[in-house]
Amino acid sequence: MRKKIITGIRRHPKRFLLAIVFGYTVLWTFFEPLFSILEIKPTGYNCWFLLAYVIASLIISFIVVYPEKMVKFNLTNTNTKVEIVFGDLFTADGHKVISVSEFFDSKIGKPVSPKSLQGIFITKILGGHTNIFDDAVNAQLAGQEIETVQRVDGKSIKYELGTTITINHNQSLYFLFALTNTDNDCNANSTPSLMLKALEGLWNKVRIEGNGIDINLPLIGNGLSRVGLPPSQLLQLTLISLLKSAKEIDLSSTIRIVLTEDMFDKIDLEIIKNNWE
Repeated sequence: MRKKIITGIRRHPKRFLLAIVFGYTVLWTFFEPLFSILEIKPTGYNCWFLLAYVIASLIISFIVVYPEKMVKFNLTNTNTKVEIVFGDLFTADGHKVISVSEFFDSKIGKPVSPKSLQGIFITKILGGHTNIFDDAVNAQLAGQEIETVQRVDGKSIKYELGTTITINHNQSLYFLFALTNTDNDCNANSTPSLMLKALEGLWNKVRIEGNGIDINLPLIGNGLSRVGLPPSQLLQLTLISLLKSAKEIDLSSTIRIVLTEDMFDKIDLEIIKNNWE
């Protein structure tokens, strides 16, 4: 909590100072007449009363600048609602989105990092049964490959960015879409323009199979995706892509972007909300 309060003060120092002054003034204005009416004379305890006012004012100012943990807003001129929250993607209610490479690899270790969302999905959600993932790829993408590439590790069939499959597991529908290219060492990489292309394919699939149910996605392009933008700009890019898609063809559902706790001091949700309301 202390770290979050410090983050709030750093983001809004003027608001913090004004809250202290305002809080002290309000407390003084309220209690001084009350003491007079009740004939309470704090003689000899003036310092303690002053200290109490200051502490109460600080508490008020901490509350005022404490960073938002969740914001909601509607995309302008669309039926799409957006929620941005801090939490765990896999425990969120509704469908879930996970990015993969253009090869739809499934082997954990190399090329799929066990620390990536795809790695966690395969090992924990699917119980390590890569055949579930592979069968979905083979069944849904038959005939869609754009080229075959000989690789040391991983699959050889390469798909277009934005290609999306779905896996229904434990009453949740998972959208897995190709976001990144992969080099010979299985290192993923992408760019803002490629990310927009990939997201376009994802939204098209969500529109067809989402059925109006909430869609949960992580901060697309962060971490191992290597898009090359700071977290706040990645979030803005996702929202721009979403707005464009929702304006072209209605996407009437709630899109929930679930951020990890380590993004708390990197993304100011209040600023994001103010920019998009």
